[in-house]
Amino acid sequence: MRHLKKRIASSVGLVVLAAVVFLSGCAQEESSKSLKVKDSATSLKMAENAAPAEEEVPMPSLAPITEERTYYDFERGDLGGWEVPQWAQGKSGYVAKSAGVSDEFASKNQHSMKINADFPGGYWTAALVEIQQYLNLSKYRVISADIYLPADAPKGLSAKMVITVGDNWRFVEMNRSFPLMPGEWVTITASIEPGSYDWKRIVPDEQFAEDVRKIAIRIESNLKPKYTGDIFIDNVRVGR
Repeated sequence: MRHLKKRIASSVGLVVLAAVVFLSGCAQEESSKSLKVKDSATSLKMAENAAPAEEEVPMPSLAPITEERTYYDFERGDLGGWEVPQWAQGKSGYVAKSAGVSDEFASKNQHSMKINADFPGGYWTAALVEIQQYLNLSKYRVISADIYLPADAPKGLSAKMVITVGDNWRFVEMNRSFPLMPGEWVTITASIEPGSYDWKRIVPDEQFAEDVRKIAIRIESNLKPKYTGDIFIDNVRVGR
């Protein structure tokens, strides 16, 4: 009789233990489901609040230019205010030696501006010329210039335009450089319309082109090549 009671008690204990294990498993499963639902909701909320993935902004295509105004074509036989600026002279990174008017090459008519430069190669250098003049270009959509590299010059030089705008004389350069091709005229151009993406660290507003203080053209050598010689600039203009 005593053995029978022990067996019954043992059986009851096993049943209770199995029930406890079963209920514990169910609780864990429900808890896991709850956590999964909670994690899913949290992930969804995080996804909704996350910043959108960056997309490459396409460069706006320029509509055909129907009207142009040339500000500097050097046909009067002088530079009209263009110069190698004093602040660039003597600096190791700036290598323009002189600027003058030439009749050797021209993209239009007979004359152009000739820069003599000495690019040493091996590190970034630039030949820069500029003009300081107050201009209201707000009626126009683009600003452009033509640049010529002699046929015997090496490949690897590039050019961009830099403008200074507003009361604070903000220095604004093009977003990209244009590769120069020896023996060919290359046109560098950028939109000056509100919303343009053609300029570094600034998106032009309505006042951007109303108060232009300086226009500069910068010929760049990024490590290579080494070049001592001339570069020609002509037909600095705006269009709409």
